[in-house]
Amino acid sequence: MRATPLPPGALLSRAEWRSLGVSTDRLAGPAFTTVFHGFSTPTSAPASVNTMCDVLQTSVIPGAIISHTTAAALFGISIPWWTDNEMGLLSSASYLLDGRRTVPGTVPIPPGSAADHADELPAAWVSRAESGLTLNTAGAQPGPPAAARHLTTPPLLHARLEHGRQRSAGQHVVLHRTSPRPGFTYLGLKMSHPYVVLLELASILPHDEVVIAIDSLVRRDPPVRGVTLEAIRIAADTYGSRWGSSALRKALRDAQPNTDSPGETRTRLLLGRAGFPQPAINHPVVDPDTGQMRYLDLAYPEHRIGVEYDGDYHRLTKKQWRSDQARKDSLASVGWELRTLTGEDIKHPKRALAALHRTFLRAGARAPSPDNWAGRRGALLGRSLRPPASD
Repeated sequence: MRATPLPPGALLSRAEWRSLGVSTDRLAGPAFTTVFHGFSTPTSAPASVNTMCDVLQTSVIPGAIISHTTAAALFGISIPWWTDNEMGLLSSASYLLDGRRTVPGTVPIPPGSAADHADELPAAWVSRAESGLTLNTAGAQPGPPAAARHLTTPPLLHARLEHGRQRSAGQHVVLHRTSPRPGFTYLGLKMSHPYVVLLELASILPHDEVVIAIDSLVRRDPPVRGVTLEAIRIAADTYGSRWGSSALRKALRDAQPNTDSPGETRTRLLLGRAGFPQPAINHPVVDPDTGQMRYLDLAYPEHRIGVEYDGDYHRLTKKQWRSDQARKDSLASVGWELRTLTGEDIKHPKRALAALHRTFLRAGARAPSPDNWAGRRGALLGRSLRPPASD
C-alpha cells in the first residue's frame, strides 16, 4: 500500500494525522518529529517556527505569548546564532512567504551543495553565522528555500503566560510565568512588544549581544519601523529594576543607530574599550572612479581613516574579493586609509588595534596608549564569537 503523502510544513495533532490516513507505526517512526506532546511535523519538510508558535498558542497553551529569543527571531532582531538550539541561525535563514517574514524550522541546504541532510553546516555558513550575517547574502528572499536539512531537534521556543495554571508544554518550550506586560500582534501571532523583547533578552544574554540586539532594531534598514533609542530608554526606565531593565539600560549606553551588521557593532565596541574615540557610523564617501556613494562601516572623517569589519563572506568569491580591493584602492587614491578587522581580530584584537594606533599617529591624530591592549588587558578586550560554553 502506498504511504500517505505528508503535507510539507504541517504541524498536526496525532488525531489529525490519523484522520489523513497516517498509521500509528509511521507516526512513531523517523518520518515524524515530535514538537509538542501530541503534535508532530514531517522530519524531511518540517513546520516553520511561525507555525510552531501558532500551534503553541492556539492549541497547546491557549493564551501563551511568544517571547524572548523566539519573538526576536520573528521580529528580525539580531540574536546569537547559537542560542536556543540555533534559533539565531534559523532567524538568519528567514525568507519571505506571501510577504511575511518566515523563520524556518531547520536550516536550508546551501544552493549548489549536495542535497544531503548532515548535521554539520558548511564551514562558510558557520563563518557567516559567527559574524552575525544572514545565510542569504541579501537577507530574507521571497519564497521558501528549495531544500532543508532534516529536522532532528526542534528549536527551543520561549513563551510567557500571564494567566492560567499550565506549567509545561514539553521539552522544546521554555514557559515563563509573568505579570502582565505590553504585547504586540505581529505575523498573526501574539508576542511580547519589541521593547519588552529587549528587556527579556537583557535578562539572558551577555552585554555585547544585547547591544547588538538594540542596534539591529535601529539599524539603517530596521525590521520594525518607528523604533528609536529614546523610546527604548523610556521602556527600560518604566520598569525600574525589574526583569532585565538594569542590563538593558547599561547596553543602551553602548548602542548606536544606523549600523548594518553585528560585526560593525562588535568592532565599534572593541574600539571604544581600547580607548579610541567614537567613530562615525556608515559614513558616506564618493568612490572617485565610479561616482557611487559608498559607506564606511566606521570612520574618522577628520583624519580620513576608515575601519571596516569583513565577515568571511568577503573572501568566498573572487568577484566579492576583487570588488572590495578595487573600492579600497580607489578610496586610498583620494587619501582614505582603511583598516580591516575580521572575526579573528574581534577574538584576538592586539594586532588590529596596534595597526590602527600607527594609522592614527601617521595621520597626526591623538591615539590611545598601547598599554590599553598590552598583556592581560588585550586578552580581556577580546570577545569570542562561539557559544559561551565553548570558550
